Amino acid sequence: MNKTIAVSLFLFIGLLVGCTSAAQPVLPAETLTLPAAVATPVATLPALQAGAQEISGVVLSGGDQTPPDLQDAPRQFVYQVQMEDGKVVNVAYTAYPPSPAADRRKITLDFHAGQVQVGDYMEAKGQFDPVTNTLTVSEEGDSIRTYSQKP
Repeated sequence: MNKTIAVSLFLFIGLLVGCTSAAQPVLPAETLTLPAAVATPVATLPALQAGAQEISGVVLSGGDQTPPDLQDAPRQFVYQVQMEDGKVVNVAYTAYPPSPAADRRKITLDFHAGQVQVGDYMEAKGQFDPVTNTLTVSEEGDSIRTYSQKP
């Protein structure tokens, strides 16, 4: 009986060694596929479309773009903002000097430090133009808000 167990054990071990050293896949390689969760990105942000949009991100650069020789004229500001997905978008607005005759639409500007600074976190709402890659804050209800860090 001991010889039978020994022979069986020897054959079983040989079978295991043979399977592990020369294992063949059950399916041919061309039929193996990754699960859909691995093959697709975890999260994708929708692309900006023309029209009303809201963006947020970190201010990289920008500021007053008005020529220096103009006095008491509307001031044009453009900032480059890097969004969460890494894309950089221009955010533009025009600040008008006080005027009793002005009938302008009101936009909301709320800057945590009194002005926009590089490194601020910006949330902006306006009209996006994909040709110029610019979100223009100019219509009533449009806004720019900055924070020292992401809220």
